[in-house]
Amino acid sequence: MKAKVASLAILLSAFGFSSLQAQPEGDFSAVQRRISSIFEENSAAVFRVIAAHATYDENGELQNKQIHGTGCFISREGHILASASVAQNSDRTWFIYDGVSYICELIGVEPTTNMALLKANNLPLDFNFFFPEANQALPDIGSLAVMISCPLEFDPSPALTMVAGTETRFAKREFATTLLRINSVTRGGESGAPLVGLNGRFLGIQVATTSKEIGFSYVLPARAVLRVRDDLLFAGKFIHGWIGIDIRARSTIRDGRQIYLTSLLPGSPAEVAGLFPNDILVRMGDFNIKTFSDVSNAMFFARVGQFLDVQVFRDGVLHDFTVKVIERPKDPPLRPVPAEVTNPTEDSNAVPERRNRKSLLEESS
Repeated sequence: MKAKVASLAILLSAFGFSSLQAQPEGDFSAVQRRISSIFEENSAAVFRVIAAHATYDENGELQNKQIHGTGCFISREGHILASASVAQNSDRTWFIYDGVSYICELIGVEPTTNMALLKANNLPLDFNFFFPEANQALPDIGSLAVMISCPLEFDPSPALTMVAGTETRFAKREFATTLLRINSVTRGGESGAPLVGLNGRFLGIQVATTSKEIGFSYVLPARAVLRVRDDLLFAGKFIHGWIGIDIRARSTIRDGRQIYLTSLLPGSPAEVAGLFPNDILVRMGDFNIKTFSDVSNAMFFARVGQFLDVQVFRDGVLHDFTVKVIERPKDPPLRPVPAEVTNPTEDSNAVPERRNRKSLLEESS
């Protein structure tokens, strides 16, 4: 037991919990028991997903390639969440549960979040599933969590990690919505693994990783998982909401940072609702607007057909509007890259600073 406690103390100190080494042995035992309990409660929902892809080598000969990942049940009916980088464009997909292979069908993929939804043709006699909560708040930075995955050729295994940050972009790549950054690097076969908090709550799905030198991975939060799952389940694809606005940012000493409308596309929902150019965005749905990413998050969670509450500041007065969200056009009109004006001197001729607005995500498999 002392050896186990010492090992756990070393692991926790690696996450910045060196002060815990002075705590009684019972505290470490409680943490260890909690990790074991979380694994026991949730491992029956996790399994290996395998996708077969037919490719051709340089000589034109057919080659069968298999890609492995982690999957988890997300409903009692046998719906499965997995990595799009594993399942997309596969010729055949199956999962291995308790040593038995089960065929599953691909319902849909969402490439920008690296998510895929599958459905098992047959189900194990006894299994568990995760239940994402609607409007679930992001976990606190510094929260410990357990990732349950099928690394390499191993059965479901727990790994202790920490929520180290929440980000909307990394290395000049912008994410579709805010992701959780965790202090662990994903190994082969772990893409699509669920993350569970020490309170037992489902936190999200692992969707991207960095190199070993950088040393962290990204997780799609539970609320975003639910948003993607519902669209893939009912429509077979993710339906992007759209209201037809162009935005820009400016910063002044007096007013701080503001996101404002530069133009509204003719006939767009925003124009029909009564929004004007130069309106300053204050709130969209559940999101206070301070950055471009706040707007991206608001639109990510805005469902087609929903009436989105939008609050703006116009001529010194707050105004509230209700904007009907429609599906984003396949070929929306070209618009300039959003720019930010840093204008502490109130100089309207200040040169705007351009931002890279790529919508890419480094997925793992």
